[in-house]
Amino acid sequence: MTAVVSVRRFDVGRVDREAIAPFAGLLVVLLVAAVIAPDFYRASNLTTVGRQVAILAVITIGQTIVLIAGAIDLSVGAVMAFAMVIVARVSDGDDVRLLAALALCLGFGAVVGLLNAGLVVGRRVPPFVATLATLILIEGVQTAWTRGVPSGTLPSALTTVGQSRWVGVPIPLVVAVVLGAVTAFLMRSTTYGRWTYSTGANSGAARVAGVPVGAVVTVSFVVCSLCAVIGGLLLAGYVGYVDQYIGQGYDLDSIAAAVVGGAALTGGRGGIGRSMVGAATIACLLNLIVLSGADAWLQLVVKGSVIVVAVAVQQAARGSR
Repeated sequence: MTAVVSVRRFDVGRVDREAIAPFAGLLVVLLVAAVIAPDFYRASNLTTVGRQVAILAVITIGQTIVLIAGAIDLSVGAVMAFAMVIVARVSDGDDVRLLAALALCLGFGAVVGLLNAGLVVGRRVPPFVATLATLILIEGVQTAWTRGVPSGTLPSALTTVGQSRWVGVPIPLVVAVVLGAVTAFLMRSTTYGRWTYSTGANSGAARVAGVPVGAVVTVSFVVCSLCAVIGGLLLAGYVGYVDQYIGQGYDLDSIAAAVVGGAALTGGRGGIGRSMVGAATIACLLNLIVLSGADAWLQLVVKGSVIVVAVAVQQAARGSR
């Protein structure tokens, strides 16, 4: 138990360059936006950015938990897209059927999480390979089901949630903040949180200390897939339609946001709050690129560069210790 507690204290008990970096990165992006794209601060654009931040933040929450546990999940984008198809096909625009559709979506997310965990924990498949295989499987099933043309109508209740505001704040952003607060509490103040940090830092030592490593990784994958489902539903409500390409790129974006927020790709480090700041940084940066009129390919260049810089900052901060 001593090993578990020490990992947690090392992660959350110090304020250093690594902890400050996510906030500094977001501040830089906001200052650059003020100089090169003043339209960024128009009320309509800020509302759009708020929704974009919220959706990415929800997915990043799950990705962060998996990264802390020492794994990674590349299937989140496919889970998002499939959840949209389920809610559109099952409800077919009828609000009465929405609850049944939501239940099926959450059940689907839980199954995907268990599948990923079964491959990683049960079959010892590397997380990168396991979740990549799951991504391909989900896309194949979706294509077979929809014949490559997703159809169905979204219920008005879902689009209302995705497009409306509460006291001036986009509802998706409210959902993201509440979900972030709950998961941050669980990671900081519960046994599961301490076990997750311990598992990612050193699974062998955690197992010797009595941590149920397999169960911890399994729960982490399930939570990540459920977050992807919630993110997909919020995205569907926001855009107002279903498309097989919606959700693509969120796997890389969520990883980039988590890394910018200080989560280590090697596991054992990270925080929900900082990852949400990382999500805000990535979303604002991509919005800024669009406003500046840059080519679409530049987004990929920026995402890759951000990950490299974030990892370099992490290594420099740890090396200075």
